[in-house]
Amino acid sequence: MSNYTQIYGILNDAVSDVLGNQAPRVKDTTSFVDLGRAMADANMYDAFYGALACRISKTVAFVRLYERNNRRIVTDAQEFGAYVQKIYTELPDDVADPTWNVSNGQNPPTLQTANPYDVNTTVNISSKIYGKKGVWAIEVKFPTKQIKEAFLSGEAMGAFIDSLYTTIETRLNLDMEATETLAAATAIATSVNAGKATNLLQVYNQEFGKSLQVSMALNDVSFLAYASEKITRMSKNMRRMSKVFNAAAYPTFTPDDKLVVEVHTEFASKAQFLLQSNTFHEELVKLPGYNEIDYWQGSGTSYAFADTAKINIKNADIDANNAVVQSGIIAFVRDEENVKAYYSDRETWELPNPRERTIVHGEQAEKGFAVDPHANAWVFYIA
Repeated sequence: MSNYTQIYGILNDAVSDVLGNQAPRVKDTTSFVDLGRAMADANMYDAFYGALACRISKTVAFVRLYERNNRRIVTDAQEFGAYVQKIYTELPDDVADPTWNVSNGQNPPTLQTANPYDVNTTVNISSKIYGKKGVWAIEVKFPTKQIKEAFLSGEAMGAFIDSLYTTIETRLNLDMEATETLAAATAIATSVNAGKATNLLQVYNQEFGKSLQVSMALNDVSFLAYASEKITRMSKNMRRMSKVFNAAAYPTFTPDDKLVVEVHTEFASKAQFLLQSNTFHEELVKLPGYNEIDYWQGSGTSYAFADTAKINIKNADIDANNAVVQSGIIAFVRDEENVKAYYSDRETWELPNPRERTIVHGEQAEKGFAVDPHANAWVFYIA
């Protein structure tokens, strides 16, 4: 069975969600996120697009190159090979030191020799293979002759052609960002499903005997300080060797330079402007892997918190039958190894057709991600 899957369909849906056409919908990321396993009068316009006026003295293209948010996921992506093997080691148990058993301490002593060849304990190892990849393409065709009739100079025509390539590059950047967004959302779903998540509002109400509601939590100064402190403390606790902070109960730790702290923008803004003392907020921001996230999966139609703070992910490696749905997510603290792009490839091709005086341009892309439950990851939410 091939480990390549065409994912243009899910990318079209994901980009539609990102652009705010509707609320985030369930996305099945199984195929590429691996957990170990206008105008009608044609006479006035060009003969190709039917949208460019034939006599324009100046054309301004409102096109900007979109740069994706760097979430420290594409850090070690390979172009060659089919799989990545990842090795895990178990800590050995302690045993008695034979140095103090050689003699019984009496005079004359009774000696007992420890045979060095009697040591049979090994370091237990396990491994997982990661290799799922999603592939997609962008293909466009544009003319050379008809475009000339829409412009009065080579410079103007060149600027327009540049805008076409910028649009293609922007779409590809959006696709790349969408795959990373879905991979990170899958990592969040993995942690939530494994119980590696904290409902900060629930523990706050229990600890202080309050009944604060979700609708008011992000405007409550006391809760914002409490939540910021909890997220900061968790970030520090992950520095120590432990099995507590990952879904696989694997003994590991996360140093500061490998720690990624992703905080929902609305929570970060409230913490920054409503807290009289920004101590807690500054503790988070100064971490090298701190990043603010506008939405975990999609923006919805109005960037409402109910949409931007929600994930709706189905992945057969998490649950074969059900999607993982979680709302109110305000932070995701993880080791950079928890979600990572192991494969990333891009090929560009272009072919002129001299007979019809057109050019066909193509982009072919590949992404393959791994969500590793052995690496530390914790989700904070309010519900």
